[in-house]
Amino acid sequence: MSIQAKQTKEKAPKRAVLSLERKNSFFGYIFTLPIIIGLAVIYLPILIQSLVYSFSKITIVPKQGYLTEFLGFQNYYNALYVEEGFLRTVIESTIALLPQIFVIIIFAFFMANILNQEFKGRTIARVIFFIPVVVSTGIMAQFENMNSMLDLYSSGEKMEMVGGAASALVDYTQLQEIITSALNNPNMSSIVLGAISGLYGIITSSGVQMLVFLSGLQGISINMYEAAKVEGATGWEVFWKISFPMISPLILVNLIYTVIDLFLKADNEAINFINNKLADGSQLELASALSWIYTLVILLFVGIVWMLVKKLIVYQD
Repeated sequence: MSIQAKQTKEKAPKRAVLSLERKNSFFGYIFTLPIIIGLAVIYLPILIQSLVYSFSKITIVPKQGYLTEFLGFQNYYNALYVEEGFLRTVIESTIALLPQIFVIIIFAFFMANILNQEFKGRTIARVIFFIPVVVSTGIMAQFENMNSMLDLYSSGEKMEMVGGAASALVDYTQLQEIITSALNNPNMSSIVLGAISGLYGIITSSGVQMLVFLSGLQGISINMYEAAKVEGATGWEVFWKISFPMISPLILVNLIYTVIDLFLKADNEAINFINNKLADGSQLELASALSWIYTLVILLFVGIVWMLVKKLIVYQD
């Protein structure tokens, strides 16, 4: 081969070869592109406008719309020190959400482990547990916001469920008396009754977390379980030595998702407080300040959760 041919071969441009990780990242961006465009085109302008309103005084001018006048942090001062009940509502709602977060994560993880097992009717069982998640996104969500069933359930009245010629009566007051007398402890009784009252909410709020945990469990290689069985490991040891460490990164994901989901639910007292201010057109700037303060509270809570849980996460190389 001549020297000129060798030089031509050396100068030939090399074709870029994408690694598997880069390919996966590329397709991930392609699938999330509609969400990115929606955030940039729809939500980002709204967020910027809300932030501008929170630092301004808004005057409604006929045939001109809104006129804004910069006020600095006056709206935030009014939200924190003048507006009665906001900080108290945020603190009380946050404290009330703490036990729900842990109960939802534990319930979702427990059910994901059960639904990952081999048993007859597993597909039907999965469908049954995911049905509340599906129906809660439509008309049932609106029905839940009306609180009609909850009001009837907690009022101590009887609920009549008629099916054909048969009917059943459920008295919540009698259930309270039975649990209170059986436990003989007011504090324990209140915890149990609170768990019963929130059972529907826990099921409807844990469907996504179940799917995440279930996908993580199914991604664990079966060879690891077979090797553990050969070594004589018990089911309890397999769970703590294989299943839990391998799925631990998803615990952090589900914790962050659960925190944001519960903080932004329509039945959250803090959200209702802000929505009531938004409904009043004359308090739009105050409502914007309240929204941004509440957003900072959520981000702070997410940061605390991340700092507390990240040390327990086991990442597999």
